[in-house]
Amino acid sequence: MVIPTHVRRSTDGSPSSDINWSPVKTWLTSSEGWNDATRSTEPQTIIPVLTHLSNNQDEAVSSNHIIDTAKLFKTLADMSRDPTIRQKLTTQTELAQISCLFLERLQRDLTNRDGEHAEQVFLLVQVLRCICNLSADNDEARMEILNHGGVESLAKVLRTVREVWRQPLPVGQAAFGAVLNVTLDNEPCTTAMIAAGALQSHLKLLAPESVISSDSYLIWSLISMSLDNMCENKNAVVEFEQNANFAQSILRSLARLSRLISNNEENSNECRAMKGAQRTLLWVLCEALEKSSVVPKQLCQPESLLAFFDILEFYLINGNSVSQDSDDMQEGSNDDGQEGSNDDGQEESGPSALPPNKPMPQATNRYADAVTQVIVAISGDDDALTVLFDSQSLMIRLLSILSADRGTAQDTRTQRLDGMAAAAALCLGNLARTDDHCVRLVSEHPALIQTLIHEWFAPRSTNVRTRHAASGLLKNLSMPVGNKQLLMDFGLVPVAYANIDTMVVPIQANSISILRHLLNGPPAAEIVLGMFHPMVNCRGESSVAMRDLLDVVKQTDIDAIRCEGTRLIAAVAKKIYLNRDGSGDKSRGVLDQARDLLVTDGYDVVRPLVTLVINDGQRHPLLLQECLVALTVLAATHADKDKHVGRIVGMLSPANSLPLNISSSGSNEAEDDGEDGDGDESDGAGDADVQQTEPVSFSGVLKTVIRQEGNVWPQAALQAKSLLKSLGDQIKNDPDNTRGFDPVGLQVFQNELMPFL
Repeated sequence: MVIPTHVRRSTDGSPSSDINWSPVKTWLTSSEGWNDATRSTEPQTIIPVLTHLSNNQDEAVSSNHIIDTAKLFKTLADMSRDPTIRQKLTTQTELAQISCLFLERLQRDLTNRDGEHAEQVFLLVQVLRCICNLSADNDEARMEILNHGGVESLAKVLRTVREVWRQPLPVGQAAFGAVLNVTLDNEPCTTAMIAAGALQSHLKLLAPESVISSDSYLIWSLISMSLDNMCENKNAVVEFEQNANFAQSILRSLARLSRLISNNEENSNECRAMKGAQRTLLWVLCEALEKSSVVPKQLCQPESLLAFFDILEFYLINGNSVSQDSDDMQEGSNDDGQEGSNDDGQEESGPSALPPNKPMPQATNRYADAVTQVIVAISGDDDALTVLFDSQSLMIRLLSILSADRGTAQDTRTQRLDGMAAAAALCLGNLARTDDHCVRLVSEHPALIQTLIHEWFAPRSTNVRTRHAASGLLKNLSMPVGNKQLLMDFGLVPVAYANIDTMVVPIQANSISILRHLLNGPPAAEIVLGMFHPMVNCRGESSVAMRDLLDVVKQTDIDAIRCEGTRLIAAVAKKIYLNRDGSGDKSRGVLDQARDLLVTDGYDVVRPLVTLVINDGQRHPLLLQECLVALTVLAATHADKDKHVGRIVGMLSPANSLPLNISSSGSNEAEDDGEDGDGDESDGAGDADVQQTEPVSFSGVLKTVIRQEGNVWPQAALQAKSLLKSLGDQIKNDPDNTRGFDPVGLQVFQNELMPFL
């Protein structure tokens, strides 16, 4: 620190005063002459000096001796950079305790005092530096500081000493450096610092309105490091929950930083410091949102979401630059965590150190990913659905993002639009979780829906993340009855067909779900028939949707795909044979065509239904019920023409059904959108992950269901009996087995299953 010219550079007191203060002056002179920190800090040398300082505090801060006192703390701070000296001063002296005493006194003297206090400020900086360096990687010193009130005094300095933000260099830097080193990876000190109100002070200094000069930005990365460290503590979440302005303050700082960085010279020290602060603030907020259910509600306003979309756009434009800057800064960081000092005693202002890293998503632009996750977390709050959806400004922004014209896949602007569109679609998907919102979106914004279908969801779209987000939104929109025919007219069904065999699992799952939801409405017959007609799949090849669906269900090792795909197969079977669409003779004629194609082309819909019953019935009772209903319907069909009865009887043979066992059942739960009204599979033990210890046969599962052993609904037991009754009627009508039913299956039915009837 450069001492002002009006500040005394040496003691000018009376001779008696110099004599009384001689231990300090003598040590300073001797230390400078020895040029040996080890010798200067020997107990017999330094302890008398510290004792004299402790016993004469009033004299130490008097105008005659305050500069010598400051020089003493400065010298000790510089010496404490050496780990050996630091340990010696901690274990053999009371330097930590004396530093805390002077810190408390200076905080009290400087609080709300007008006028110039250059000498006191100079002493404060050196005391803070001494605490900072003494506590670096030194838990023993940290506990001494905590036990002697140093943590509370540090928090008070941040809160009450105006020079901290009026003079960010060196006062603010010294203060936050001390806070960081005292609390770093030390739970007791961090907890005490949070309890003393330090979080609020950190956020205040990062708020745009607190910036006085360009120097303020140069310590933002240091403030952010300290904030980041405190937010690792579990008590930080409680503070965030109790102070709604914390999250809003971070949001304002992020938005302000985005604008400042965009308007600043990219390679300047200020810009690099602001990027470091922005990086940490973003992750601090992400952690708070992840750990708390209250913090997202504090940000559930349209204005907050609009601000986050601005921040997202900033990262999509500058993501590579920000990532490179972070990597460069991390390589140049100071490993020992101690503050720097130049020859004048002024802390170095270069923001070389980065806050501790969090495990961020390893994606092309991990900062944009993090902001997108924040947007999803905020928009997913149930209590804010109506407020957000009814916000004209927010809806206009979302619609404009999704409706923007795109260029080629390699175009930078297109890549930015893809990222924005993914976030906008995810946000809209969260808002479209009520029938009213879904119906309004489809009826009031038909152009948007067609863009979602043909520009974002279509296989020709190269951005997988946006396709996934769009498919999730369209899945929600396909649930209300009033939307089904409109979505059919907009061309959603062929696009869903084409995505059935995509390699992207979430898109595949959403495509299957879309078709299943649409089957519960007026366009069901056309959809069912379309599944048996040639179409162009996602690879641009000619295919048939039903064949793709059966292949996917048979080959997948992902529970969610197998379960959702089998639910669609069951729904198709029930529509074809029960004609439950209520649309008259025309639809029945269409479904008859679908039945003919199902039979003549030899599609085996029994195998996937039995596979699900065997592997997933205990974990998903709703799916078990749906498959048993479909099998019962198939068991009542014409045995000669449709062949389904013979396939079901064949599956009663253990030799045919045991190979359908999947060796390891995953824990992925099938989706239950609650549309069918058959019950909620999450009620009871249906969510448990049941590992099958040994293969089971289809007949064995049927017996378990009828006995209601395990997680079985009563209606499933009744449905299993209905299935057996239908099979019994078919077998009874052919006592000589002229239809060629599997003899082992027949024997199992007659010997093991018939008694249940």
